[in-house]
Amino acid sequence: MYVAEKKQGQKLYTKQQFLSSKKYTAGHKDLLSVLLEDKKSYTHEQVKNIAEKFLKKEVE
Repeated sequence: MYVAEKKQGQKLYTKQQFLSSKKYTAGHKDLLSVLLEDKKSYTHEQVKNIAEKFLKKEVE
């Protein structure tokens, strides 16, 4: 498993690594597949914040 550089002591992972992870349910993976960018790396905390922000968004 390739882990990108570290950000403030936290490991960074690619979108594909999050989608392959056993940590997330199929529903969460569907959400992450839309919210995360392909060429970017994220910490677990960043992904959690991105998902929470999206889920708390008011429906227009």
